Amino acid sequence: MDFGIYIHFPYCRSKCRYCDFFSMTSPIPHEAYAEALIRELEARRPALTGRKAVSLYIGGGTPTLWRPEAAEKVLKALARSVPAEEAAEQTIEANPGTVDLGSLRAFCSAGLNRISIGAQSFRDDVLRAIGRAHSRNDIVRAAELAREAGFGNLSLDLIYGLPGQTAKDALSDAEEALSLRPEHLSVYELMVENLEFRTPLARDVQAGKVRLPDEEETFLAGEALLDLLEASGMERYEISSFARAGRRSRHNQLYWTGGEYLGLGIGASGFLLNDPEHPEKGGRRWRNHRHPRRYFADVAAGRLPEEISEPLDARTLFEERVQLGLRQAGGLSLAQAGTALGIADRVIDSIWQRAEPLIQQGWMCREGGTLRLTRKGLNFHTDLILRLLGE
Repeated sequence: MDFGIYIHFPYCRSKCRYCDFFSMTSPIPHEAYAEALIRELEARRPALTGRKAVSLYIGGGTPTLWRPEAAEKVLKALARSVPAEEAAEQTIEANPGTVDLGSLRAFCSAGLNRISIGAQSFRDDVLRAIGRAHSRNDIVRAAELAREAGFGNLSLDLIYGLPGQTAKDALSDAEEALSLRPEHLSVYELMVENLEFRTPLARDVQAGKVRLPDEEETFLAGEALLDLLEASGMERYEISSFARAGRRSRHNQLYWTGGEYLGLGIGASGFLLNDPEHPEKGGRRWRNHRHPRRYFADVAAGRLPEEISEPLDARTLFEERVQLGLRQAGGLSLAQAGTALGIADRVIDSIWQRAEPLIQQGWMCREGGTLRLTRKGLNFHTDLILRLLGE
């Protein structure tokens, strides 16, 4: 069973208007946070025996605001506690306006070999509308600095369906992103209804203060983007993910294939099986405290800093495997997933029965024992999963 490590760095200079990830703008306790992460790692050590990491991901927040020497201290502690594969993917997220050549070189020297830059758009007016504190030129410069620093694996994030953005604008963004020759692109549709109006942008849309592109414009943007990226040689391997050959994100694939991941840091989530050799025995998911004071107090006392801990039985894990596995363009072998988790054949058969009319309607297709969503089906993944699982 593949295993990865996620470190959450929750600090930002400012909060973007659309962002629903946990982050805060309080002063950064660089060294203190590194020490706290190392203490949390020590508290979790008993659960890590025998595991070997295929990936490390430092997300946020804005991890490139972290002093590299503090981050390196944590990476060295991880290397002592959890061995990594020789070719392990080690990623740091970056906001374009927060990088310089010196810090990027230091992150590379510490062992990080992949960088994910949150571009979102190359139009300055759109960036201002969503509260991004960078410009188009910052994106280009950040990509250039990342290459100069030694990052051989570059990923860029784009969002379409943004305020003031047309389908033509979204296509132009993708063309500019491709001109930077990234190995990976993540392209997301902004869907404020999924944010339950928790963000300033979502609330402004609900109040009629901000207008988003209509459904048809957004759909056309998505289709045009898909055509462009596939024609450029980028493989769509997941709903929102495109990669050059051999450059799929190993860490993100953990989430889609039921892999385990150790979550460290304020607000971080993690998932471990009770027994990696026997997934049918279930597992556990947790989320750490989001309040810094509680997090720091717990790790200082040698306690696990968890706000939520949820046991997961095999049936729940199987349903999650179906939901997340079908985000992948290659689909999911229902039989293999069921066998790994000890799921009865009748459960698998019932899913195939529900899938049959969806296959006939062109939303899904069956290839041997593998079920996958078609191109049009991937656009309606959530609705189709609900029908497939009978909920």
